[in-house]
Amino acid sequence: MSHRLTDSAITADDTSADVHAHPETLDPSPVGSTNRAGVVARIARNGLFLGRAIRSEITKLSPRNPLFWLVIPLSIGIPVAMNFGIAKASQWDVIDGTGGIDTNNTGYWLMMLSPFILMAAAVTSFCGEFKDKTVELGSAIQPRRWTMPVAKLIVFSVVAAITVTATILIMLLGFPHLFPEIWGEVELFSGDGVRLLIGVPVYSVLVLALGLGLSVLIPRPGLVIMIVVLWRFVIEEFLYKVMNNDFGMTLQKWGPFANAQIGAGQYPTFDTVFGPNMSLLYFAAYAVAFFVIGLIRLQATDLRSD
Repeated sequence: MSHRLTDSAITADDTSADVHAHPETLDPSPVGSTNRAGVVARIARNGLFLGRAIRSEITKLSPRNPLFWLVIPLSIGIPVAMNFGIAKASQWDVIDGTGGIDTNNTGYWLMMLSPFILMAAAVTSFCGEFKDKTVELGSAIQPRRWTMPVAKLIVFSVVAAITVTATILIMLLGFPHLFPEIWGEVELFSGDGVRLLIGVPVYSVLVLALGLGLSVLIPRPGLVIMIVVLWRFVIEEFLYKVMNNDFGMTLQKWGPFANAQIGAGQYPTFDTVFGPNMSLLYFAAYAVAFFVIGLIRLQATDLRSD
């Protein structure tokens, strides 16, 4: 008796044979794994492009760059000279230095001056890219426009962190030996000293991020520096002292720079709303927000030199 296979049986046999011949068809690559691989590859490519941008920024920092012979010396020299002069004046009884200086009050001039000097250098460097069609050439070579400001932030952040850390070490290690009667109670490895050692570099980096974010939105170095200086020294400092009322106190309590300095280790002169740690995070929210908004605008806008 002959038996004819039905079409369904033939199809089933063919499928079974194909499975045995090609077992990999039973285990197709999951969609999630493919997506993860694509994300990893994209991150790797972006990291490669960012690395190239960082190397490009480093090559621009030749020994003749004003960063090395002007910005860094001023960032170190001015706060050191200010504290040296105050200590000498206390020795000569020109000012009252009774009780000496506390560790959490040693970084005042450093925080008031150095981060802004370093920020001015970063802002000037970024805005300089908009001259002589440099920015158009750069965007033609590298369409990922975000790499340039991020690379500048990384490079200048390293420079700023090293600069302010060196300044802190000079003051907190050297001044207690030079002026033991005034700086004798200052200790680098106390709680306040460690906060300064960590907080001031972080604060400086955040000031850089704020300045670079503003310079992406307004590529005019003088205008950006003026906005930051007015914000810090007029709105938060001068107006508070002029008003001397409840509104002025409220303005100071919510001032991002005033809170950031407390978070970085400065002796608090008012009751902060957030506490030391959260005060620095409060300023970080401002700085990161402006920087991210600047990156978004940079990617969306039509870049043109002056």
